[in-house]
Amino acid sequence: MWKKPYTLKEGTAIVVGLLVTGGFIQAIVGPLEWAFFAWPANIVTFILFVLTLLLVYVLRRWSYFCRFMSTMQAAIPAIASSAALTLIMGITKQVAEGHDPADPIGLTKMLNFWPFVFVYVWMTAIVGEVTLNQIVRFSWRRLPILTSHVGLFLVLTCGTLGSADMLRVKMYCEKGQVEWRGLDAVSNVHHLPVAIQLEKFTIDEYPPKLMLIDNMGLPLPKGKPENILLDKNVKAGNLLDCKIEILKRIDNAIPVILNKMVGNMPSGMMGNIRMDSLGQARNKEGYIPTQTSGSACALLVKVTTGVNVNGSSSNKTQQQTITGWITCGSYLFPYQSLKLNDGRRLVMPNREPRRFSSQVDIYTQSGKNIHTVIEVNKPFSIDGWKIYQLSYNEQMGKWSNLSIFEIVTDPWMPVVYIGIFMLLFGAIGMFLTASRKKEVKL
Repeated sequence: MWKKPYTLKEGTAIVVGLLVTGGFIQAIVGPLEWAFFAWPANIVTFILFVLTLLLVYVLRRWSYFCRFMSTMQAAIPAIASSAALTLIMGITKQVAEGHDPADPIGLTKMLNFWPFVFVYVWMTAIVGEVTLNQIVRFSWRRLPILTSHVGLFLVLTCGTLGSADMLRVKMYCEKGQVEWRGLDAVSNVHHLPVAIQLEKFTIDEYPPKLMLIDNMGLPLPKGKPENILLDKNVKAGNLLDCKIEILKRIDNAIPVILNKMVGNMPSGMMGNIRMDSLGQARNKEGYIPTQTSGSACALLVKVTTGVNVNGSSSNKTQQQTITGWITCGSYLFPYQSLKLNDGRRLVMPNREPRRFSSQVDIYTQSGKNIHTVIEVNKPFSIDGWKIYQLSYNEQMGKWSNLSIFEIVTDPWMPVVYIGIFMLLFGAIGMFLTASRKKEVKL
């Protein structure tokens, strides 16, 4: 071993040495903190790393080890170990930045795991040396390969060093109030150069659904629950042995008894209403349409049990009919189900959001004032920041007066994108070059 020329044994020994050394450092000082590489430390580190690679390349004439770095015997073990550690990272639940690893070794925080960092740096150094070799021996025929190596080097270096400058925070915006503060993953407050004022929150919901549950609250049939999706034109349907007819539908409703209570009580006393008495009274008086905040879909239904799927009477069960109101409820009043004679209940689950968005005013330190709409999967970009619609007050549902945005900045991402495009360009170029070679041989 360690006899020239070096083989895969020496390449593997280097990787093992890096893993062992990283393991000792991990045990002594703990995980690597990438926050130390925040600007300008990351750009300084990048320049020093490139200068080191240049020095190593210059020393190739006198050092066999420096020449060995750009060989396949050095690259294969480095790539294999990096791939193995990346696979472990992919199948292991990783903890968020700012939290300690969940395991004693540190595998649940792989990006901060010293053995992984050492192997990653070694592989990046090999890519850098190969890239320099391609630059020195440049020819137009090798341009696709050179482009791929330069792109890979940019992705590996800028993607890691730039992570220290990435900021991802959540901003909680209440309607009519300007907010410029965000909370990171460990609830630290950040004052941002971007401020948001929520003007209006809107949500489109899927049609209401009806389903049967047993006396334990479990959906039926067990293991494969069924439901009826109530589009606007649906007036009846079947669930198991039940025929369900929609006698009346109010998409925005509140209980009549609640409307009377609110009208007769002083302002601010809404919280004193007893929900048990409300539940007993609203069965008798029903629901009325309204656009009041807190209204929800309410249905007056007639349920006939003991019915086959085709609608005919079952031979084993006598038909029974029951009529009543059901609703999914809201933050203003609880849900209401319809109890059948056999103990089962017909319920309306909470309606699922189809699309939600926020009309906002965005202000920046540079003096910009933009009125726009932000919705899920359609972020808005401004001054290097991306604003995503993340969530809302789910308890209030469509009447939410709160929008939760995720605001992200990653200054190094454009360079990473350039590296990715160079990789794609190089791959296409190598494919075309290989095709031409085959044509020439034919």
